[in-house]
Amino acid sequence: MTDRLGTAAPHGSDAVSRPIRSRSSRLGAVIVAVLVAGCGQPTPPQPPPTPETSIQSAPSGPIRFTAQELAFQYERGESGFAWPVEVTGGGVALRDFDGDGDLDLFFAQGMPLPVGRTDHPPADVLLRNDGERRFTDVSAAWGLTPKGYGQGVAVADYDGDGDPDVYVTRYGANTLWRNDGGRFTDVTAEAGVGCPLWSLGAAFLDYDDDGDLDLFVANYFDFDEAAAPFAYDANGQPDYGTPARFPGQPDVLYRNDGDGHFTDVTASAGVAGSGRGMGVLAADLDGDHRIDLLVANDAEANAAWINRGDGTFDEAASRIGLDLNAAGQAEANMGIAFGDTDGDAVPDIVISHFVGEHDTLWRARGQPGSRFYQDETYAAGLGSASKPFTGWGIALADFDLDGLLDLLVTNGQIRREPGQPFPYENPPLLWHGLAGGRFDDVTDSAGPYFRQLHMGRGLAIGDLDDDGDPDAVITHHQAPAVVLWNESPRSGHWLRVELRGHAPNRDALGAEVTLEAGGRTFFTPITSGGSYLSAHDPRPLFGLGPCDLVDRLTIRWPSGQLESHTKLPVNQSRLWLEPAD
Repeated sequence: MTDRLGTAAPHGSDAVSRPIRSRSSRLGAVIVAVLVAGCGQPTPPQPPPTPETSIQSAPSGPIRFTAQELAFQYERGESGFAWPVEVTGGGVALRDFDGDGDLDLFFAQGMPLPVGRTDHPPADVLLRNDGERRFTDVSAAWGLTPKGYGQGVAVADYDGDGDPDVYVTRYGANTLWRNDGGRFTDVTAEAGVGCPLWSLGAAFLDYDDDGDLDLFVANYFDFDEAAAPFAYDANGQPDYGTPARFPGQPDVLYRNDGDGHFTDVTASAGVAGSGRGMGVLAADLDGDHRIDLLVANDAEANAAWINRGDGTFDEAASRIGLDLNAAGQAEANMGIAFGDTDGDAVPDIVISHFVGEHDTLWRARGQPGSRFYQDETYAAGLGSASKPFTGWGIALADFDLDGLLDLLVTNGQIRREPGQPFPYENPPLLWHGLAGGRFDDVTDSAGPYFRQLHMGRGLAIGDLDDDGDPDAVITHHQAPAVVLWNESPRSGHWLRVELRGHAPNRDALGAEVTLEAGGRTFFTPITSGGSYLSAHDPRPLFGLGPCDLVDRLTIRWPSGQLESHTKLPVNQSRLWLEPAD
């Protein structure tokens, strides 16, 4: 375990290494600008993990990870009265904050409860990636100071100056950290985005097609601290109860005015809602090239806000099939994964859920502009293994580069559930994607981390060591965060795509990348949100299987402009700049 300031605990801490029974030299990626030729580089052998950073090694299996503890631990507070906020936080974001070419780690930090109980509360944390699997805490040097009880993280270059900014959701007023080229400045007040409600998920998007990035915030519920605890366990101790007893709070949409200020347009856009919002995804859900919003609501129907193209949204979760599962049940919806699970070049949706409910896969069907979703969880083989666990962070990624997306889910209970074998800590789940859209549970063979119990929360995916395959960062409660280094045997080739749009949307949010290779079509949009309160690396990393040449790559920029390239070499990163108008 660690103290609340994030000092790493000795390896083998009980909170991170409790076993469970079995359940059945970095590669320098070639960055090349558009129209400049580049050849793939061979992958040199990985350097052996150093004793002071590696805590676990990986066995044989289709996907393998080694786990490394980080000098960060989420401070959940522990009021002593079982406040619901104690169980929800712990978001993480992966981005190159300092512009040196590799991914750094930003963590939202909680604090002791009640807020203000200590004169020295912790601040949000930035760990700089120093290469060779080493990270340095540069939070103070970057100006991160205590701002409140943190929950989640959303990242985008909202001001178009070329570096990523950070929005932290909180229990209390949220914070917008503007990146001023090596130092963060709190610009919440001048930007007007300090939503005072209990916020969880957030995502940036250009909902009105004016070129700059707006901000959507999902809010959870309201509770009276003085009335806590709201439930008691079998021993008469304070417990967290269920969210169903609390009314949801309205979500908020902030329009970017282009001058550093945002305007609350929730009412005029029609997206207030009244659900208990947790995860958020900003993506094109119906295939009409407009950015929509999916809100995972806790213990009630999800909300799917479909963009009408006139500055307003239509709530259509029931119409497109994303409100309830196939049994007509509202679930405890938490994290969201978005990706093509069946090879039809259309992204599907997987949402993590509470103990007793399976994580649910909705597959996209229908034509562009009239797309709908069907619950095909059991057909994909995902129906039962997740039921004993409470899922949070979730991601689809091709960990072994075989051309099929795999599924990773972090788990951890919030209270003791009668008849369940895991009171608080749970194992994570790892599913290997198979041809035909099915998944195989490979959790037990993925490494020691996956055979242990954890109180997992946030999850973000990105290639942290630049070796061409995706790694993962997971936050925990009552234990340090970890990096899961991907050591999977290579099952194929890869290509990573980085898009740089015109200011103010330099992130090219809303762009779409279509790749054709070996008779297959791969499709990945540039989205915001997803997982649980966390932000993945937005650069698509395509696993290509045996394909050693990309036949065609097509970029649809947010403006609608199309750009196409043919006969691209593999096993490299490529940077494309948005063409001039």
